Amino acid sequence: MFDLVIEGRVIREGSLHDAAICIEEGVIKEIRNTATSSSGERDDLGRLLLLPGLIDTHVHFRDPGHTAKEDFSTGTASAAFGGVTTVLDMPNNSPPIRDIRSFAEKSVDVRSKAHIDHGLYMGLDEGSSAEELIACLLGGDRSARPCAFKAFLGESTGSLSFGPIGGLSAWTSLLSGTGSVLAIHAEDDSLFSKAAAGEADPDILDRHDRRRPPAAEASALRQALKAVGPASQSLHVLHVSSEEGLGAVRGSGCTLEATPHHLLLDIKWGERSLENQAMCKVNPPLRRTLDRAALWKALLDGTISTLGSDHAPHLPSEKERGILSPSGIPGVETMGPLMLQKVKERKLPLERFMELLSEAPAKRFSMPGKGALKPGMDADIVVIDPSFSKRIRSEDLHSRCGWTPYEGFEGVFPIRTYSRGELIVENDVLCSKGGRGRNLFI
Repeated sequence: MFDLVIEGRVIREGSLHDAAICIEEGVIKEIRNTATSSSGERDDLGRLLLLPGLIDTHVHFRDPGHTAKEDFSTGTASAAFGGVTTVLDMPNNSPPIRDIRSFAEKSVDVRSKAHIDHGLYMGLDEGSSAEELIACLLGGDRSARPCAFKAFLGESTGSLSFGPIGGLSAWTSLLSGTGSVLAIHAEDDSLFSKAAAGEADPDILDRHDRRRPPAAEASALRQALKAVGPASQSLHVLHVSSEEGLGAVRGSGCTLEATPHHLLLDIKWGERSLENQAMCKVNPPLRRTLDRAALWKALLDGTISTLGSDHAPHLPSEKERGILSPSGIPGVETMGPLMLQKVKERKLPLERFMELLSEAPAKRFSMPGKGALKPGMDADIVVIDPSFSKRIRSEDLHSRCGWTPYEGFEGVFPIRTYSRGELIVENDVLCSKGGRGRNLFI
C-alpha cells in the first residue's frame, strides 16, 4: 500500500524498461516492472521517460542583496521548471556569506522561500577564521552547515576574494577527513590584461577573453594543485572553460565542472548571433571554438565530473554598459532541457547525462537520498517526452531577470517535476509553494 505510484519508462543498463515507482512518505520504496495496486494516487504516464531529479551544484540566486535580479523563491521555481530538484547556492551575496552569522541569517531567510531542496556554500577569503569553519561543520545548535566552501582565486562578481593561492594549503589540511568540498573559481588575476577594461568596442566577447585569457585559468589551477599537494581530491574546479585549463589539471585527482554556456556558446557564435555581446559576458569568458570542442571531449571521456549552470542573472538594463557590464548569465531552467536536446541529437548518451546531472553531483557533495531512482532514495523524478523539443523563448521562462542567452535554441523540457513525491511542476504550471524545500545539510 503506497501513497503514490508513478508508471512510465526508466533506463537500466542502457535500455528502456517499463516501471512502476512506488512511493511512500516522499521516498521510493519499490520499483516494480508492472503496475501495482495502491491505496493512494496512481499516475500512469504511459511511455514517457522517468529520470532522477537534476542537481545544480552552482547557482547564484542573488538572495540576499540583489533580489531585483532573482531571489530564492523565483530561482528555485525556475529550477523546478527545468527539472532541477536540488540546488547549491553560492556565497558571493551582499553581504558576502563568509562567517557563521551571515551563513545562519541566510539559511533562515531562504528556508521560507525554497520550492526545492537546497544547500548553501560558505565563502573563504583572507579574513576567514579556521575556528568558525570548524564550528560551521560541526553544526551545533545552528540550523544548517555549509554544503561546501568556495574560494574565488581571482577577482570576479562580488567582494569575496581568496588572496594568495598558496593559502589553499591550510584550508585543505583543515578540511582533510571531513568530507567537505573546496570549490574554486580558478583565474589568476595577475595575468589579466588591464588595457582592455574600459575601451569601447563592439567585439566584447573577444576583448573579454583576451582580458581574462585561458592562461590565467591554467595558472591558477597549477598554483592551486601545487599548494594542496596530495589533498587535491578535496578540490572541485568550477566552470573549467579552456583546453589549457583542462591540460593543467589532467591526472590531478580533483573533480571538474563544466557549464552549458562554455559547451554550447563561443566567441564566433556571439559575434554572429548577438546584437549586444555583453549579454554573454561571463567569468571565465566564452572561449574559442577549439576550446569548446576540447570541453566536449572531456565531457564524454569522463574527465569532466559534473555540469553546473552557474546561473548568475543580471537585469537586461545592466548589460547595456559594454565591456563594463556585469558578468553572468541565467541558466538554471535551461541547463537540463539543452543537454537533453543533445541526448536527442545523439551527441550525449542518456546514461552520461544522468551521471553528470544527478549521480555524480549527489556523490561529490555527499547528498544521501539524491541522484538516482532506487529504493530508499528520495522520489525526485523528472518526466519527459524525449521525442518532443520546443524552442526556448525568454517569455516562457521563469527567472526574475527575464531573459536568456539561449533564445531560439531547442530544448527538451519536463512535462512534470516531482520533489520527494510531490508534484511541483506540471505542464508549465507551478504546483508548489515556497517553503516546501528543505536544506539537506542539517
